[in-house]
Amino acid sequence: MLSYAVIGASRGIGLAYVTQLAERPDTTVFAIVRKASTSTFLNAAISGLKNVHVLEADVADYPSLELAATEISSLIGSVGLDCLIHNAARMDADGLSWGFDDYPNMAALDEDFIQAYKVNTLGVIHSITAFLPLLRASTAPLKKIVVVGSPAGDYRNVRKWGDSFVGTGMAAYGVTKGGALIAATKYAMQLQHEGFVVVTLSPGFVDISDTAGDSESDITRKRAQIQRIEDAFEAASVPLRPMTPAQSVTAQLKTIDALTPEQNGAFLTETGVEFMV
Repeated sequence: MLSYAVIGASRGIGLAYVTQLAERPDTTVFAIVRKASTSTFLNAAISGLKNVHVLEADVADYPSLELAATEISSLIGSVGLDCLIHNAARMDADGLSWGFDDYPNMAALDEDFIQAYKVNTLGVIHSITAFLPLLRASTAPLKKIVVVGSPAGDYRNVRKWGDSFVGTGMAAYGVTKGGALIAATKYAMQLQHEGFVVVTLSPGFVDISDTAGDSESDITRKRAQIQRIEDAFEAASVPLRPMTPAQSVTAQLKTIDALTPEQNGAFLTETGVEFMV
């Protein structure tokens, strides 16, 4: 029996993780969301499933993660948690694309960066810290921690795109996802002698607009955001088309299943190749 905790499971990539893992025999999935009652896409997808447990926690609120970990411990006992998948991220549809000069003033920039940092960077640290005792208790041959990352947080990618929208935009998101990448790598070094593999995994270019929100306006804003990124790639003569969450997660799970100790600390693509620019 393998157990997985997916943090940020209410929609998009996290939702696809939950549904695909739930299809596996002898697998228990813990779906961590901020508010269960409003996670309409998740609730519909797991209706009737006995091997999925939904728990509430906010990655910016460490005590709530500790409570979720305690609840999981009461459900699985002493066998521990085999794999933690941290997918939570702050992707505000209105300001995600903004560069430094797009903010109306420095106070607005400060607020956006601070909120992004709490979720995208501190959220990773909070999640891993809260669930580490459960992971250490696992008897799996290789304990796994996966942080879903982004090329937007890799300085090499920023340099590659130069002064294009991809290079200069998404400032708060990119800076704080860069922090998440470093945090995951530091945990990899800390845990390397304890039977862990810790990686950052890029999901690729994924269109999550279908579950972006309950209103048509939410979905429209997200689709516009995806289109702007796609247009930037086209302008740079990069033929990149978005995947569905299901397509991305199918590839990601193959990579997670095949992880080895030698990949500890790596930044990988969804297909398991070391991320290169």
